[in-house]
Amino acid sequence: MNLKLSYDDEQLALQDSIDGYCRRAGTGPLFAADEPLPKGFWSGLAALGVLTLGTEAGGGGVLEIAAAMETLGRRGAPGPLVGTFAATALLKPDEIDSIGSGDALVSLGQDRLFPWAPVASLFIEIDGVEAWLVTPQGKVDRCDTTGNEPWGFIEPTRVRSLGSAHSAIARAHVAAAAYLVGAAQELIELAAAYAKDRVQFNKPIATFQAVSHPLAVASMRLNASRILARGAAQRLDGGDSRAHVSSATARLSAIGSAMAAGYQAHQLFGAMGFTLEGPVGHLSHRIRQVSLLPPNQNYAHELVLDDLFDPKRERTAS
Repeated sequence: MNLKLSYDDEQLALQDSIDGYCRRAGTGPLFAADEPLPKGFWSGLAALGVLTLGTEAGGGGVLEIAAAMETLGRRGAPGPLVGTFAATALLKPDEIDSIGSGDALVSLGQDRLFPWAPVASLFIEIDGVEAWLVTPQGKVDRCDTTGNEPWGFIEPTRVRSLGSAHSAIARAHVAAAAYLVGAAQELIELAAAYAKDRVQFNKPIATFQAVSHPLAVASMRLNASRILARGAAQRLDGGDSRAHVSSATARLSAIGSAMAAGYQAHQLFGAMGFTLEGPVGHLSHRIRQVSLLPPNQNYAHELVLDDLFDPKRERTAS
């Protein structure tokens, strides 16, 4: 299939709409310091139709989800976004309606760990290749997180099977990859702007190879991850039989490049980069949280490795 790696006019308009909304809402440092997920912000995303992207009611496909998540990542938007896009590929229309309106908050978990569990009302467990609608048995054992998100451990009681999790997991991988790419792009641009303004020895530090070269390498890695994420989204929309492998590859690539971008940003900003009110700390926290979201990296690694060593896989002679 032919891959088109730039967004069309409608997808760019979607990004502009989300970007404008996030700017008006004031996402950024300290936005979610007191309340991990401000209700008004989540309701606003629902009103924009973001939470139902890729569904029959909401329209669009996985590429629209990727476009939205890149912008939400750039703005450091909080919330169970990855879990939401996975859930809408699994649930019934009435359940999707409650998610799309912002009334129901999704917790997508694995191995008893459920992000956003303390505030969620819909719980989905990923167990291997199957998904289950579950309810917590007893109280949620809340755990601390780097990004101040309310994660928790639960004992899930299974209500009903939601069938194969392949499609939902692939969506989750692409959504996470796109968010990471967006957040990391913002970090690189902030770091580059700071390097041009910060003067040492009467020169901008951007002129020093020890500063500029690592930042350039981080930018190149990120561009590769962006291509993989958009390509995986198009393959999913096109029904490619290997799209699930492409989505896992995209997520693993995005985790690596986003973490590398975060490291370079912190190196440049120094101590200022680690403060909560600083220009990059909140994005770095988001990157770490999204990198750890279920379905976890081990699942993605297994998909890629199984495909790599699959004796039935078609090979292209060099």
